[in-house]
Amino acid sequence: MKLLASFVILSANFLSAAAFSASNGWGTSTPAPSLDDDGFFEIFPTYDSMETIQSGGTVRTYKMPAWATRVQMRLETNGRPMRGEVNLWLGPLRKTHTFEIKNNENGKKFPIQTLLKFKPTPVLKISTTDLPNHPMKVGIHVPSPERAKILQENTEKVFDNAIPEVQKKLIQGANVDGKYGKIAEWTIPDDVESIQLLGWSKDSGKKSFKCNIELIQGPNNVKQDYFLQCGGGSQPYHTVYQTPGPGWKVRIQNKKFVEDGLIQIAVLPYEMGKKSDAVKWNLSA
Repeated sequence: MKLLASFVILSANFLSAAAFSASNGWGTSTPAPSLDDDGFFEIFPTYDSMETIQSGGTVRTYKMPAWATRVQMRLETNGRPMRGEVNLWLGPLRKTHTFEIKNNENGKKFPIQTLLKFKPTPVLKISTTDLPNHPMKVGIHVPSPERAKILQENTEKVFDNAIPEVQKKLIQGANVDGKYGKIAEWTIPDDVESIQLLGWSKDSGKKSFKCNIELIQGPNNVKQDYFLQCGGGSQPYHTVYQTPGPGWKVRIQNKKFVEDGLIQIAVLPYEMGKKSDAVKWNLSA
């Protein structure tokens, strides 16, 4: 079985990106066009089928092909709360990325879509919580080199064009125990159905980042609670969170220490719904 698995991974270098995921039992996906009819850039593919990872601490690993530079993920449930963890490993000891879903009230209403850049040939690991009633549905897509280049250009454009201190903010760390790092907030307009969050420290020291991310609807009502640790200098982290309805805020706390903890994160609208004059973008920032 090990020899067969190795042959499948090595042979993936000769497959198209679309065929690679299907050949490894990752489900099937259709890459998105660069622009739709309205000029909207769709980052993520359409997942025609998704894999179910059972609860109780189940682990699923995905070996990235040698030609890949990015991976796209979709995490959701059938309506139950979502809890779990995503890791990226380079070798048996080096973990370069951790995304912990501490609490997501409804994985169907608030699915997570992520684009992650990485160094060559890592292993993606996704695990569910030890609790017996929190399975997840997972879609994995490895974009082709041509598509990865387009995604890189879009990431750079979004990050570089974000308005400093309004959409894109520097967040300082504090002491070594991570308790008192700076907290940054973004007020989300009522007509924004989903936001894109982009963390990248290329302009703030090229250091890794470690932070808590909370999406709040109403007075201190945390609907989505995440922990993110990522090598943010060479690995920009680009994700989309759902924010349907009014009254959303994004709150991020830096968990690193002050000498090594300056990070920069941008929060911008992704999908827009019905227009509303109730709240304009970040006027309270």
